[in-house]
Amino acid sequence: MFAVILLAALFLSFELLPSAKADEEVCLKIALPEMADRDQSAERYRAAMAEAGLCVQPVWLPNKRTAVSLKRGEIDGVFASGETIQQSAGVPLVAGGVVVGRPKSLLITADATVHALSDLKDKDIGVWLGDDRGKQELVGLADIITVPGGAGMMLRMLRHGRLDGLLIDDFSLNQTEGVPEGYRAIELETRTSYSWLRKEYEALLPQFNRGTDIFRAALDMTNPESKS
Repeated sequence: MFAVILLAALFLSFELLPSAKADEEVCLKIALPEMADRDQSAERYRAAMAEAGLCVQPVWLPNKRTAVSLKRGEIDGVFASGETIQQSAGVPLVAGGVVVGRPKSLLITADATVHALSDLKDKDIGVWLGDDRGKQELVGLADIITVPGGAGMMLRMLRHGRLDGLLIDDFSLNQTEGVPEGYRAIELETRTSYSWLRKEYEALLPQFNRGTDIFRAALDMTNPESKS
Protein backbone atom coordinates (compact mmCIF):
# COMPACT_ATOMS: atom_id res chain seq x y z
CA MET A 1 0.00 0.00 0.00
CA PHE A 2 2.83 2.37 0.89
CA ALA A 3 4.49 1.65 -2.47
CA VAL A 4 1.27 2.52 -4.31
CA ILE A 5 0.96 5.84 -2.45
CA LEU A 6 4.62 6.63 -3.16
CA LEU A 7 4.19 5.92 -6.88
CA ALA A 8 1.06 8.07 -7.00
CA ALA A 9 2.90 10.94 -5.31
CA LEU A 10 5.78 10.67 -7.76
CA PHE A 11 3.36 10.63 -10.70
CA LEU A 12 1.60 13.77 -9.46
CA SER A 13 4.90 15.57 -8.92
CA PHE A 14 5.97 14.86 -12.50
CA GLU A 15 2.58 16.00 -13.78
CA LEU A 16 3.04 19.32 -12.03
CA LEU A 17 6.52 19.97 -13.41
CA PRO A 18 5.50 21.11 -16.93
CA SER A 19 3.09 23.77 -15.65
CA ALA A 20 5.69 25.12 -13.23
CA LYS A 21 8.20 25.27 -16.04
CA ALA A 22 5.70 27.08 -18.26
CA ASP A 23 5.21 29.77 -15.61
CA GLU A 24 8.96 30.30 -15.41
CA GLU A 25 9.15 30.70 -19.19
CA VAL A 26 6.57 33.52 -19.41
CA CYS A 27 8.29 36.38 -21.22
CA LEU A 28 6.18 39.51 -21.58
CA LYS A 29 6.22 41.54 -24.78
CA ILE A 30 6.28 45.19 -23.70
CA ALA A 31 5.92 48.09 -26.14
CA LEU A 32 8.52 50.85 -25.78
CA PRO A 33 8.21 54.38 -27.23
CA GLU A 34 10.63 56.05 -29.60
CA MET A 35 14.02 56.63 -27.99
CA ALA A 36 17.17 58.05 -29.50
CA ASP A 37 19.32 55.13 -28.26
CA ARG A 38 16.74 52.41 -28.84
CA ASP A 39 19.09 49.41 -28.75
CA GLN A 40 20.80 50.49 -25.54
CA SER A 41 17.48 51.43 -23.94
CA ALA A 42 15.95 48.07 -24.85
CA GLU A 43 18.87 46.22 -23.28
CA ARG A 44 18.67 48.35 -20.13
CA TYR A 45 14.94 47.66 -19.87
CA ARG A 46 15.42 43.92 -20.33
CA ALA A 47 18.21 43.87 -17.74
CA ALA A 48 16.18 45.93 -15.24
CA MET A 49 13.23 43.58 -15.47
CA ALA A 50 15.50 40.54 -15.21
CA GLU A 51 16.97 41.98 -12.01
CA ALA A 52 13.41 42.26 -10.70
CA GLY A 53 12.77 38.62 -11.60
CA LEU A 54 10.76 39.16 -14.77
CA CYS A 55 11.49 38.17 -18.36
CA VAL A 56 10.47 40.80 -20.93
CA GLN A 57 10.93 41.21 -24.65
CA PRO A 58 10.95 44.92 -25.58
CA VAL A 59 9.00 45.70 -28.74
CA TRP A 60 9.38 48.99 -30.61
CA LEU A 61 5.96 50.10 -31.82
CA PRO A 62 4.67 53.26 -33.48
CA ASN A 63 2.23 55.10 -31.24
CA LYS A 64 -0.67 54.31 -33.58
CA ARG A 65 -0.17 50.52 -33.25
CA THR A 66 0.08 50.19 -29.47
CA ALA A 67 -3.65 50.00 -28.70
CA VAL A 68 -4.34 47.73 -31.69
CA SER A 69 -1.51 45.39 -30.72
CA LEU A 70 -2.86 45.14 -27.16
CA LYS A 71 -6.33 44.36 -28.49
CA ARG A 72 -4.98 41.63 -30.78
CA GLY A 73 -2.83 40.10 -28.05
CA GLU A 74 0.39 40.83 -29.95
CA ILE A 75 1.89 42.55 -26.90
CA ASP A 76 1.35 42.06 -23.17
CA GLY A 77 1.93 45.59 -21.95
CA VAL A 78 3.15 49.13 -22.54
CA PHE A 79 6.07 50.90 -20.89
CA ALA A 80 4.45 54.35 -20.81
CA SER A 81 0.94 55.56 -21.55
CA GLY A 82 -1.82 57.69 -20.10
CA GLU A 83 -5.14 56.36 -18.88
CA THR A 84 -6.74 56.74 -22.32
CA ILE A 85 -5.00 53.49 -23.32
CA GLN A 86 -7.67 51.57 -21.41
CA GLN A 87 -10.42 52.87 -23.68
CA SER A 88 -8.49 52.78 -26.95
CA ALA A 89 -7.19 49.22 -26.40
CA GLY A 90 -10.62 47.87 -25.50
CA VAL A 91 -9.21 45.05 -23.33
CA PRO A 92 -8.82 44.81 -19.53
CA LEU A 93 -5.56 46.43 -18.40
CA VAL A 94 -3.92 47.14 -15.05
CA ALA A 95 -1.66 50.11 -14.36
CA GLY A 96 1.71 49.79 -12.71
CA GLY A 97 2.22 51.46 -9.37
CA VAL A 98 5.10 53.67 -10.53
CA VAL A 99 4.69 57.00 -12.30
CA VAL A 100 6.85 56.60 -15.41
CA GLY A 101 6.79 60.27 -16.28
CA ARG A 102 4.85 63.50 -16.43
CA PRO A 103 5.22 64.61 -20.06
CA LYS A 104 4.11 68.10 -20.97
CA SER A 105 1.65 68.55 -23.82
CA LEU A 106 2.95 71.24 -26.19
CA LEU A 107 1.50 73.19 -29.08
CA ILE A 108 4.20 74.06 -31.64
CA THR A 109 3.42 76.94 -33.99
CA ALA A 110 4.92 80.00 -35.66
CA ASP A 111 1.60 81.87 -35.69
CA ALA A 112 1.97 84.89 -33.41
CA THR A 113 -1.81 85.15 -33.01
CA VAL A 114 -2.03 81.74 -31.32
CA HIS A 115 -1.65 81.69 -27.55
CA ALA A 116 -4.02 78.87 -26.55
CA LEU A 117 -6.14 76.09 -28.07
CA SER A 118 -9.06 78.50 -28.31
CA ASP A 119 -7.09 80.47 -30.94
CA LEU A 120 -6.92 77.56 -33.39
CA LYS A 121 -10.14 78.08 -35.37
CA ASP A 122 -9.63 77.19 -39.06
CA LYS A 123 -6.04 76.12 -38.33
CA ASP A 124 -4.63 72.79 -39.57
CA ILE A 125 -3.12 71.16 -36.48
CA GLY A 126 -1.17 67.92 -36.65
CA VAL A 127 -1.75 65.13 -34.14
CA TRP A 128 0.18 61.88 -34.01
CA LEU A 129 -2.05 59.04 -35.24
CA GLY A 130 -3.01 57.11 -32.09
CA ASP A 131 -2.90 60.14 -29.78
CA ASP A 132 -6.54 59.97 -28.72
CA ARG A 133 -6.04 62.47 -25.91
CA GLY A 134 -4.63 65.05 -28.33
CA LYS A 135 -7.53 64.63 -30.72
CA GLN A 136 -10.02 65.02 -27.88
CA GLU A 137 -8.37 68.31 -26.91
CA LEU A 138 -8.79 69.71 -30.42
CA VAL A 139 -12.34 68.61 -31.24
CA GLY A 140 -14.35 71.68 -32.21
CA LEU A 141 -11.32 73.96 -31.94
CA ALA A 142 -9.21 73.19 -35.02
CA ASP A 143 -9.01 71.17 -38.22
CA ILE A 144 -7.31 67.96 -37.04
CA ILE A 145 -4.71 66.37 -39.32
CA THR A 146 -3.70 62.90 -38.11
CA VAL A 147 -0.09 62.09 -39.00
CA PRO A 148 1.01 58.42 -39.13
CA GLY A 149 4.76 59.02 -39.19
CA GLY A 150 5.19 60.32 -35.66
CA ALA A 151 7.08 63.37 -34.43
CA GLY A 152 9.56 63.48 -37.31
CA MET A 153 6.87 63.54 -40.00
CA MET A 154 4.81 66.15 -38.14
CA LEU A 155 7.81 68.47 -37.87
CA ARG A 156 8.61 68.06 -41.58
CA MET A 157 5.00 68.86 -42.51
CA LEU A 158 5.16 71.90 -40.23
CA ARG A 159 8.33 73.24 -41.86
CA HIS A 160 6.91 72.66 -45.35
CA GLY A 161 3.80 74.68 -44.55
CA ARG A 162 1.36 71.76 -44.59
CA LEU A 163 0.45 72.35 -40.94
CA ASP A 164 -0.22 75.53 -38.97
CA GLY A 165 0.86 73.81 -35.79
CA LEU A 166 1.09 70.47 -34.04
CA LEU A 167 0.44 68.84 -30.70
CA ILE A 168 3.29 66.83 -29.20
CA ASP A 169 4.65 65.90 -25.79
CA ASP A 170 8.02 67.19 -24.67
CA PHE A 171 9.57 63.71 -24.47
CA SER A 172 8.80 62.93 -28.13
CA LEU A 173 9.93 66.41 -29.17
CA ASN A 174 13.26 65.97 -27.39
CA GLN A 175 13.83 62.68 -29.23
CA THR A 176 13.87 64.65 -32.50
CA GLU A 177 15.31 68.05 -33.42
CA GLY A 178 13.44 70.02 -30.78
CA VAL A 179 11.48 73.19 -31.55
CA PRO A 180 12.31 74.27 -35.13
CA GLU A 181 13.87 77.69 -35.64
CA GLY A 182 11.21 80.36 -36.02
CA TYR A 183 8.62 78.37 -34.07
CA ARG A 184 7.64 78.43 -30.42
CA ALA A 185 6.26 75.94 -27.92
CA ILE A 186 3.14 76.73 -25.91
CA GLU A 187 2.79 74.53 -22.82
CA LEU A 188 -0.77 73.22 -22.45
CA GLU A 189 -0.87 70.66 -19.66
CA THR A 190 1.15 68.05 -17.82
CA ARG A 191 0.03 64.46 -18.21
CA THR A 192 0.81 61.45 -16.04
CA SER A 193 1.93 58.18 -17.60
CA TYR A 194 2.21 54.69 -16.15
CA SER A 195 3.28 51.29 -17.37
CA TRP A 196 0.42 48.93 -18.22
CA LEU A 197 -0.10 45.17 -18.34
CA ARG A 198 -2.91 43.05 -19.67
CA LYS A 199 -5.22 42.08 -16.80
CA GLU A 200 -4.24 38.40 -16.91
CA TYR A 201 -0.71 39.33 -15.78
CA GLU A 202 -1.82 41.35 -12.74
CA ALA A 203 -0.05 38.92 -10.39
CA LEU A 204 3.27 40.03 -11.91
CA LEU A 205 2.80 43.71 -10.99
CA PRO A 206 5.19 43.64 -7.98
CA GLN A 207 8.10 42.50 -10.19
CA PHE A 208 6.93 44.79 -12.99
CA ASN A 209 6.91 47.82 -10.69
CA ARG A 210 10.33 46.93 -9.29
CA GLY A 211 11.75 46.58 -12.79
CA THR A 212 10.29 49.95 -13.79
CA ASP A 213 12.00 51.58 -10.79
CA ILE A 214 15.34 50.02 -11.73
CA PHE A 215 14.98 51.11 -15.37
CA ARG A 216 14.11 54.67 -14.37
CA ALA A 217 17.23 54.80 -12.23
CA ALA A 218 19.33 53.49 -15.13
CA LEU A 219 18.02 56.33 -17.30
CA ASP A 220 18.74 58.86 -14.53
CA MET A 221 15.00 59.39 -14.07
CA THR A 222 15.39 60.30 -10.42
CA ASN A 223 12.92 60.22 -7.57
CA PRO A 224 10.50 57.48 -8.73
CA GLU A 225 6.98 58.26 -7.65
CA SER A 226 4.33 55.91 -6.38
CA LYS A 227 0.87 56.02 -7.86
CA SER A 228 -1.53 57.75 -5.52
